[in-house]
Amino acid sequence: MSIFALVMLMLLPGLRPAGVWEEYIYLDRGVAIQFPAKPEASTVPYASALVKGLLSTIYTAQDDNVVYKLTIVDVAGHIDAAANLLNEANYSLMREGNVVFNDIPRVYQDERSIFGTTMVVDRPDGSRMRSSLFFSKGRIYRADAIVLPARGDKDMTVPSRFDQTIRFPPDGRFPDKPR
Repeated sequence: MSIFALVMLMLLPGLRPAGVWEEYIYLDRGVAIQFPAKPEASTVPYASALVKGLLSTIYTAQDDNVVYKLTIVDVAGHIDAAANLLNEANYSLMREGNVVFNDIPRVYQDERSIFGTTMVVDRPDGSRMRSSLFFSKGRIYRADAIVLPARGDKDMTVPSRFDQTIRFPPDGRFPDKPR
């Protein structure tokens, strides 16, 4: 057996198959996203200088020193402030550290397109956070993948998978059954 083959065999047990990720559908929140582990839900006040008394639902999972977090803020009673609330969230995100990447992602590619903002921020604590923000159906959605300092490899590509799996059902793409 060659040395290369032996090294590859030794490395394979540490690799996790891509199939470990599962989509979690929250029809009552108008969103679906993939997590690498079952997320836990919590409801907490949403901090905003623009509108007081908002609540956010946060779904969180952790895997391999990366924290995956989906935050949903229902702004249905404040639609007139929705654009400012989204920009406030973007502003808060960029103030968390050094912005190393900024992009405008899109979910769907037709008249149903939903555009958002993605930023990668290196934070003072040594973590790197990749976040995408969207507004759809009266809600702000923020998908964060935070690579903790203990992970070591801030340039790993796995965190980008998280925010890139977001969709806004019911959209007819898959059977939309909540988990």
